[in-house]
Amino acid sequence: MINKSSTGIVIRLMEIDDLKKVLEIEKQSFSVPWTYDLFFSELTRNRYARYFILEKDNEVIGYLGLWHKGSRFHITNIAIIEKLRRKGYGRKLLKFIEKIAATHKIKKTSLEVRRSNCIAQDMYRKYGYKVIRVLKNYYQEEKEDALVMEKKL
Repeated sequence: MINKSSTGIVIRLMEIDDLKKVLEIEKQSFSVPWTYDLFFSELTRNRYARYFILEKDNEVIGYLGLWHKGSRFHITNIAIIEKLRRKGYGRKLLKFIEKIAATHKIKKTSLEVRRSNCIAQDMYRKYGYKVIRVLKNYYQEEKEDALVMEKKL
């Protein structure tokens, strides 16, 4: 699946060759970044996984990971290159999720977000996500809670 816009934005399926750039963005974005092996496993072994690349003018600027189980999508990762954050690219990925959700009869989308990540929480709330529960110490290395957020489509 490829989603193109007239603004030089492309959303396409992630490939193994994208992982070097994905790992750079991952390290910029998360205190405990995923490893190459974890992404590789998701791309090659997880039958529920769907990973996408966000490109602007042929440069990888972000990515999105989803698990598709039944009538649900679960967002595993969403990240934008540091210099382009807070410019609407995360919202483009959320809109993309809703677009593909309609073609797969998805009824709910969920995710976990750090309690301290207020910027991401605000973005998700603006797009209709609501906190449905708290997972205590979900992020074990930092002993930080996660908020589970969900949107009904």
